[in-house]
Amino acid sequence: MAIGPSAVERWLDLSTEELRAQVKQLVSARLPGDHAVWQAIRRHPALVPRIRGVLSGLAATAAGSKDEAMQKVWISTARAALDQATPAPVKTARRPVVKEAEEPEPVIELRQPEPQPKQAHKPAPTMLFQEPS
Repeated sequence: MAIGPSAVERWLDLSTEELRAQVKQLVSARLPGDHAVWQAIRRHPALVPRIRGVLSGLAATAAGSKDEAMQKVWISTARAALDQATPAPVKTARRPVVKEAEEPEPVIELRQPEPQPKQAHKPAPTMLFQEPS
């Protein structure tokens, strides 16, 4: 079964093992939280808790494996994607355009910093070496 917004509709009818396989595939795909698949999942309030349960099971299964750290990062990213709120579209009222009198922009003169006088290099002190006696 493919991962896509239309496939998510069928996830409600899947058994736990089939859903686990799909969620594991989704987690390993590492899709961003605003992806269409995550948006489709968040639209189904009954599916979100089931996926949370599957993610907990995947985290428990990953414990002790050599890929535990990587799996936990992916699972936490998936949990964050589930928690992400989908913003409602913002409707803005059109305001009449008011033409304002244009004011000339103030002219700013940029001055380069004055070069500081360079200090003369001090000669290195002369060193005398004595032969051991």
